Amino acid sequence: MSQKGKSYLARFEEIFSSSCLVVMTILIAVQVFSRYVLEYSFEWSEELARYLFIWAVYVGCSYATKEDKHLEVTIFRTICGGRLAKPVTLLSYVFTAIFCFACTWWGVEMLQFLIKTGQKTPALEIKMYWVFLSLPFGMFLMGLRTVERIIGVATGKIDPVPSAEV
Repeated sequence: MSQKGKSYLARFEEIFSSSCLVVMTILIAVQVFSRYVLEYSFEWSEELARYLFIWAVYVGCSYATKEDKHLEVTIFRTICGGRLAKPVTLLSYVFTAIFCFACTWWGVEMLQFLIKTGQKTPALEIKMYWVFLSLPFGMFLMGLRTVERIIGVATGKIDPVPSAEV
């Protein structure tokens, strides 16, 4: 993937996730105002806010992987230190990538099932697969970001032990 492609993907992840969270926050604020001040409630607002949150989380996970902002347990890397830090980090990233691509695979299978059943969401009445598409989409992007990190650590472009850990 080219540098330009990487920057477009990162911008998409950042803008998409942020937009989902902003719209969700506005939607909930309007709903609360409407319910308690105007005594009118939008039946669909809670459902839409929930689905926006789901999309923001899955796409945001990919962006967090790119920025190396995910919470991680680094005890093995810290204990091993030195020359074993790189292999331990690579092994961790390989397991993460396998998990992400397995979730993508299972997510696609789930999507196929939902397409066949034609299920719709209760309030919005949109096809349920639009909501569940977030899982394979986000996990695939996160898997790609993890592969980028594997390549970065393997080639020495990414330090396996960030200075904050030392």
